[in-house]
Amino acid sequence: MGNEGIWAWDDTNKAWVKVKSDNQGRLYTVAVIDELNDIGDVEVAAPADGEVLTWDDGAGDWVAAAPTPAAHKDTHDPEDGADPLDTAAPIKVGEANAIGNAHSFSRSNHVHEKHHAKYTDAEAVTAMGVKGDANPLHHDRAAEWGATEHTAVGDAAPHHAKYTDAEAKAAAVQAGAITNAVTKAPTHDAVFDVKATADAALPAVDKYTDAEAVTAMGVKGDANPLHHDRAAEWGATEHTAIGDGAPHHAKYTNAEAVDAIEADGNLPVASITFIIDGGGSAITTGIKGALEIPFACTINRVTLLADQSGSIVIDIWKQAYADYPPEDAQSIVSAAPPTLSSAAKSQDSTLTDWTTAIAAGDCLIFNVDSIATCTWVTLSLKVTKT
Repeated sequence: MGNEGIWAWDDTNKAWVKVKSDNQGRLYTVAVIDELNDIGDVEVAAPADGEVLTWDDGAGDWVAAAPTPAAHKDTHDPEDGADPLDTAAPIKVGEANAIGNAHSFSRSNHVHEKHHAKYTDAEAVTAMGVKGDANPLHHDRAAEWGATEHTAVGDAAPHHAKYTDAEAKAAAVQAGAITNAVTKAPTHDAVFDVKATADAALPAVDKYTDAEAVTAMGVKGDANPLHHDRAAEWGATEHTAIGDGAPHHAKYTNAEAVDAIEADGNLPVASITFIIDGGGSAITTGIKGALEIPFACTINRVTLLADQSGSIVIDIWKQAYADYPPEDAQSIVSAAPPTLSSAAKSQDSTLTDWTTAIAAGDCLIFNVDSIATCTWVTLSLKVTKT
C-alpha cells in the first residue's frame, strides 16, 4: 500500500476514507471526505461499485479501478508454499459414494489402499482344488459314481431310505432308547427279549387302558418297584401297631425339608449380598445403595457380619423396577429389621412379619436407621429361587 495510503468508499458512513497500514500490517484511517473533488489531483468520474482509488505515480494522478489480486497460487502449494493448503491421506475405499467432511484436500497422485480384491472365477476354482469326495470344498458324489451307478442304487441307497412310523418305533425299542413294557428298562437289553417286544404291535393309542396298566405293572408286592403295598405284606395288625411311628408316615417340618433338599444340592438357593463400608470411619445413617434382583425368590434368612462389635439397624425397602425408587413406606422388614446390638454378627430366620417374596426385577434399597462403632457391615439374604 505504501506510505501514500489508499482511498476507499465507506458505504456505512457514505464517505471516502483514506487508510494506511503500520509496520505490523494493521489498517488505520488517516482522512475522511465527502466528495472526490476534495482530493487533490482527482479528475475522475464517480467510480463504479467495487472500484477503489489508487495513486498512479507515472501520471501523477489518482485513478479509479477494480482491485486485481496478484497471482499467488504458489503460496498455497502444500509442499513448499508460504501459505500451504491442508492435505491428508485418503481413506480406504468405502462401500458407497460420500462427499466427506474433512477440512483438507488429497493430492493428485494420492493412492487408495487395495482392500477389496476378489477372485476371478478361474482363481476361485483353483483355490478350491481338484473336485473329489475327499475335498470338503469341492466334492460331487454323482460325478464320482456316475449317472449309471446312482440310478441303479436309486431308492435302495442308504441316503434315500426312510422308516415307516412302525419301523421307527421298533428300531428305537431295539436300541434301548424307549421301552414297550414297563418292566423292562433300556439297560436290561442283555436279559430281555428285545426283538420279541419290538415285533409285537405297540398299542394303537398313546396310553394304556386300566387293565393294560395293571397287567404291565405285574403282581403286587414290595419287591416289585412298580406295584408294591407294604400294608398287604404286613397285614392290618402290624400296620396299625406301628401307626404313625412307621418310617413311611414320618414327614419333615418345612425347615427340615428345606435343609434336606439343600444338602442334596437340588434346591436353587442363592445369596443376595450388600456391603456397607464407611471407608475406615464409622458408618453414617441414611441410604447406602440399591440392588436390582433379576430372579424371583423367597427370603429365608438374613445375616449381618461386622468388622467389630457394635450396633446397627438396617431397613430394606422394595419396589418394582418400573416404580423405582422405593421409599420407607415400602419397607419389607416390618418391626424386625436386621440388627446388631453390641455384637459383630447376627442371624434371623424367623423374619417376623417380613414381606419375604421378591419378584424378578424388584429393586431393594438399604437404609441405615442407626449405627454405633462399626466401620463396615455385610448384609446377606439367603433366598430360594421360585
